[in-house]
Amino acid sequence: MPALLMPSEILSMSAQAARRLVEAGEGDGALLYLALLSCGGDSAQAAARLRWPESRLRLAFDRLAALELAQPPADSPAPPPPRQDDRRPEYSRGEIVTAMEKEPVFQGLCREMEGRLNRIFTDNDLKCLYTIYDFLAFPPEVILLLTGWVIQRERRQKNNPAAYPRMPQLQTEAFRWKRLGVDTLERAEDYLRRQEAVDQREWAVLSAVGVTERRPAVSREREYISAWVGMGLSDELIRMAYERTVYKKGAMNWPYANKILESWHKAGYKTAAQVEAGDRPPARARTGPAPQQPQDFQPTQDRIQKNNDWLDQFLEEQRKGDG
Repeated sequence: MPALLMPSEILSMSAQAARRLVEAGEGDGALLYLALLSCGGDSAQAAARLRWPESRLRLAFDRLAALELAQPPADSPAPPPPRQDDRRPEYSRGEIVTAMEKEPVFQGLCREMEGRLNRIFTDNDLKCLYTIYDFLAFPPEVILLLTGWVIQRERRQKNNPAAYPRMPQLQTEAFRWKRLGVDTLERAEDYLRRQEAVDQREWAVLSAVGVTERRPAVSREREYISAWVGMGLSDELIRMAYERTVYKKGAMNWPYANKILESWHKAGYKTAAQVEAGDRPPARARTGPAPQQPQDFQPTQDRIQKNNDWLDQFLEEQRKGDG
């Protein structure tokens, strides 16, 4: 029977990393994490070993980043520095038990959340929920809206109407909402209305920037799409920015395309015709009327010969260039 583990091929994974991957139910994330471990953390080597399409790789990296198990690849935009309010408190089991016994609102919220996520909460699940409820001070109504949004996103990303997110995913999204100031019922409802508008445009925008395989946008793509939808940019303008980006960069580059679209938005361009007119140099002013050519004008034999000589020279240069 062949050996399953050779001494030189043993990888070491922390129990904390394993627990996070298992609780999040991240199949692709776990595979990418193992590839990163085997490559010494080199994201390029890990990507080469997996041989995944860019969309799948980006989504897996985003999931690992959300679980705080990996950094985005070097060619990705640098994430913002951690904020003070991103430091999670470490609630003890006793504190959670006390909250369940003495805080009926939290107790009722737990029961409702277990029903919505279709699972019995573990101690870690309860700590995640209490972090959102106590530390972030989200009202129960906002937590339920957040939960519905994350469930919808999870099912869209996995293309599985029966998928459910894990509590660490909800906690990560709750911290993001807090940074955005989405921490009241009114703000949450307004935010979700805007997200619905992005949902309706997401695939059209992805198609406009050259994505051919239907899939959900990864988080960084989603941020750009949300900004473009908020600016009221049409698919036509986005497609034009994509074409100019590919011409300049050789491939789609989201930050570069975003700079183009931001400049057009600031200039007030709404249509492709306006962009073309704005990019076209102004017509040279004429100091007088254009000279009129006689109707019976005929080129001289000398002019005909010069044109022929020029054409012969041009064609000869073209043949040399092709050779």
